[in-house]
Amino acid sequence: MAMSRSNDNDVDSNQDAPAFRHALDSSRLGRRHDSLESYTAAVGRGRQLHNEDIPKEFSLVTILRRNEDKQPGNIDNGRSSLSILIGKKLRGFGAGFYNCFGGKLEKDLGEQKQPAMGAVRETKEETNISVPLSTMEESFVGTIRFTFDDWQENRAMKVHLFCVFVSLSADETCSAPTHNANANANTINIDPDQIRGCDEIEPIWVHNCYDLPLKQMFADDSIWLPMLLQHHESNIGANMKFNAWFHFHKGGAKTNSIKHYYIQRHDQDKFNDTPKQSEKFTLEKKLFHALHDNHIHNPSIKEFKESWNFANSVRSFLKEGKRMTHVLDVAGGHGALAALFLLLVPECESATVIDPAFVKGEVGVKDAWSDYWGDKSLKYRHECLRTGLRKELDKILQNNNQNISPTNVLVVACHACQHLTDETLEIASDYGVNIAVMPCCQKDHKGSWKGLSKSLGNKSSNSQGTASLSFGTIMDLLTAGKMMAWNTGLQANVEYVVKMKLMDSAITLQNRIIMCKSMHRKDDNCNDKEREAAHHRLALAYRRAHCVNKGEKNRIVRWTSVFNESLDTLLPGLAGFCIGVACCHMLHLHRK
Repeated sequence: MAMSRSNDNDVDSNQDAPAFRHALDSSRLGRRHDSLESYTAAVGRGRQLHNEDIPKEFSLVTILRRNEDKQPGNIDNGRSSLSILIGKKLRGFGAGFYNCFGGKLEKDLGEQKQPAMGAVRETKEETNISVPLSTMEESFVGTIRFTFDDWQENRAMKVHLFCVFVSLSADETCSAPTHNANANANTINIDPDQIRGCDEIEPIWVHNCYDLPLKQMFADDSIWLPMLLQHHESNIGANMKFNAWFHFHKGGAKTNSIKHYYIQRHDQDKFNDTPKQSEKFTLEKKLFHALHDNHIHNPSIKEFKESWNFANSVRSFLKEGKRMTHVLDVAGGHGALAALFLLLVPECESATVIDPAFVKGEVGVKDAWSDYWGDKSLKYRHECLRTGLRKELDKILQNNNQNISPTNVLVVACHACQHLTDETLEIASDYGVNIAVMPCCQKDHKGSWKGLSKSLGNKSSNSQGTASLSFGTIMDLLTAGKMMAWNTGLQANVEYVVKMKLMDSAITLQNRIIMCKSMHRKDDNCNDKEREAAHHRLALAYRRAHCVNKGEKNRIVRWTSVFNESLDTLLPGLAGFCIGVACCHMLHLHRK
């Protein structure tokens, strides 16, 4: 075992050196992004995202102590008030590099669920320093995520970062946290003689943190580690919190070059030298970040936005009454839409995805979001629509113990092709449940509607200057009209209130959501009477338009008789008059 004491194994220090004079050249530190969305878009551009690119998880512990002869914040002659314990890797990943202490989290030991346990274990193994678990948990800084262009050779990593302060004193009880004005909270008292490494790493003190050998460390250390040290240089007892994302060029440790990075700070941002309030994420951003943090690329960004907008539109329309207690997502694939109803609708108890295909993203959605919906249930039924939807509806509605009404159930289908939309509406309306669909892929195979679409488009463009009415729009209007028909839902004794809403076209062009609210029909006898009355009014209107009553007919007969008698009397005289006019005309011509 190698042991680091006093200056025996210290990295050379130059007191006249400027701050962090050994940092890597900026050309190897990549492009900094101002938002996670910008970083995500840049990393995803030109790079195929894979579900296999799921990160391995590690712990990383930064061990600091305050120099007794230096006051915090007093940086004279390039000398820092902080010392840092780093290790030189002797073998394995990053051999020959200096690094902080840590290692892979052991799933079997429960360390992935409680990363501080792994940090305590690795710190003990690599430095022989014992840190109480509670102290390690309170020293948590944030997570650092790494991805690589050559993801096949260099798998993504998620690192849980901790920052622990120690005080060197052989007279104090080792590993006992202490509190004083010149120390950070929960500083650990240790005997300097107890520090020793292992066959994998050799601990070394750098008494002036500005002399860190950053050129012999991983490239990301030149970005986040100076930021952390500068924070503690001038802030005693104030914990620092941040998350960071780094994407490396091909070659891993050999090239040691960053391509893109983003750092999200949760305290005063001294990295920018400007005050910054802690970011407050909306639920939408939290869910998106949960997917990204776990390197889940199914659903995609576009699919996530579609599902979010779809779920909120339907939720707003069906907000009255418990209309979304049970949600069935037809052809839901990864299940993001079904999961969002669990998250956004308090009364939603269960959501089931009905899809014959096995989609890798379904595991990712559960892993990323399950903490948000608690005890609620997200299930997957790998079966076709025709049988799977009916079986699920039968199972829900025939459960007498829960006394579930069809109006408590919602069937959704986002971006279902036209025939799938039609079948979903037909089956769901037979059961009388609430329905919401966003159709796509409408096609006029025979060209029967091409002329009408063009004609309606021309009229529209002449009057308002808009584009032609697409065939998809016509089909969606017809579908909505069909759901409004009086006999739709008759079998289940319900009728539908139908509304169509447009999603932002920047998200998707197939953006028409057809929402159908199931309503109990009135008493059957009352409906029969209303229909009979309507038929009677229609019959009267028809007779008024096409029939002549008896009084009018008699008047027409009398007028016709008088006209005929007058015509018989006038015809002989009229004939003589015409002959006389003709003779006079001929005589006039003869005289000429």
